[in-house]
Amino acid sequence: MPAQLDILALEPFYGGMRRTMLEIIVRCSRHRWTVLKLPPRRMERRLTAAAHWFAEQLTRHWVGRVDMLFTSDALNLPDLYRLMPNLIQKPSVVYFHSNQLAEAGDERQGPHELVNLSTATAANEIWFNSLYHLKNFMAKASALVDRHPELSSQNPMPELTRKAHLMSPPVDLNFIREVGKASKTPRNDRLFFVDTRDANVELLNAALATVVRRGEPFELVTVGPVEELSTDLPRRTISETDDAGQIHAMNHAAVYISAKPTTTCDLHGIRALVADTWPIVPRGGVYAELLPKKMHSACMYDPDDADSLASRIQDHWYIEKPTGYAPDVAKILKPFDAIAACKAIDQRLEELAAAAPKK
Repeated sequence: MPAQLDILALEPFYGGMRRTMLEIIVRCSRHRWTVLKLPPRRMERRLTAAAHWFAEQLTRHWVGRVDMLFTSDALNLPDLYRLMPNLIQKPSVVYFHSNQLAEAGDERQGPHELVNLSTATAANEIWFNSLYHLKNFMAKASALVDRHPELSSQNPMPELTRKAHLMSPPVDLNFIREVGKASKTPRNDRLFFVDTRDANVELLNAALATVVRRGEPFELVTVGPVEELSTDLPRRTISETDDAGQIHAMNHAAVYISAKPTTTCDLHGIRALVADTWPIVPRGGVYAELLPKKMHSACMYDPDDADSLASRIQDHWYIEKPTGYAPDVAKILKPFDAIAACKAIDQRLEELAAAAPKK
């Protein structure tokens, strides 16, 4: 095995946590990474066409060495292999930031429901950004196999279970802390940081309207699309690509509000914990493992009840918060530290490369 691996990373949906993670890996990894990317638009289109675009670019322009292929759930890996069969010989890792599998019990069949399952089956390893996501994927994949008799005869679930790993995405925690220390503006107790991407904006609008009716003034700083957000709410918006601006705002806000009950990993939630910004999050998704248990009752709301979210927001001002959770927060954040996470990624990639059959 070479001292440094040459890793080809293909990211069809280069935005949000996907972009942040790859930027940090390229900066901190001891291996050489080449990243090809497409902008984060229309996931269904990426699942259909991204493999063809990457294959065309690689066929026309690629002249380098490849020791390993690294991609995300937004790529149809079997399609890429059909177009570039030489890549089948390379060890491959698929990082699942999210998945497009139907929920267990949902009998509707979408045009792309088998893509993630096929990609996971084709990869040497599949990595997940949270334990919640890993379990969620396996439950949905198992239900999908049960719905398709042609898959049951060669059940992929034992093999998928064997090659599934939890691998925390790297986050630059030190940068968040440095911005907080350098900040000269005091924290605004009435400023809320809200991420609207993939959020239940209808619930968010209803809850914030309730807070307004109760006579509580506040301001929002938002990241993500705002077309569905009520225009009556006082707000300013930060670009989704302005990481420094987001972190600066997070350090000034008193509260971080999430309206994403099934999210698999929350970059802004991690930043909120680092910045000591009080999180108000739904009871579901990744939050049970992202927040210490001491914080659950004070931070979590019923994701189907706007009044529950409104009450949690008001609790921030009038109810005494729990204490003594800082050591638990530090323990939860440790795997996300950029250096530690990239070291774990490097080590696992080296093990995969060493175990690959010699040509």
